[in-house]
Amino acid sequence: MTHSKMTLLIAKYPTIKEIRKSILDNIIIQLAHNKVQVKLDNLELYLIIDEAITNAMEHGNKWDPNKYVHVTVEKNTNQLYITITDEGHGFKHPDSPSAPHLQPRGRGIYIIKQFSKARWNKQGNSITMAIPILHNNNPV
Repeated sequence: MTHSKMTLLIAKYPTIKEIRKSILDNIIIQLAHNKVQVKLDNLELYLIIDEAITNAMEHGNKWDPNKYVHVTVEKNTNQLYITITDEGHGFKHPDSPSAPHLQPRGRGIYIIKQFSKARWNKQGNSITMAIPILHNNNPV
């Protein structure tokens, strides 16, 4: 049985470092407005969204304020889907969830994979994070 998706948010934001928090807040507000709770605590959810947005702005759009980060938030009965797309050329995403070796950078994808089921489009410029929804009758 397939579950149809309901769209909660479609937005685009310029690649400006200082607006990342407002993008995150907008997503969280939409989730609260639609009474969507996920099986992550707020810090974990905030962290993976921030990592995906930062990667799109930094690596995809190269901090070019004329390029946009596109955000789509959807849900079905069991999953929340947050898709972050940049206007860059993309990259070959790693298939393995291996931990980075004590490097000062490069942990974002690893962190995202620890808290969501992540998949990329073929071009590699769009990530969709699937996060289980918490149901009231289904304690964590």
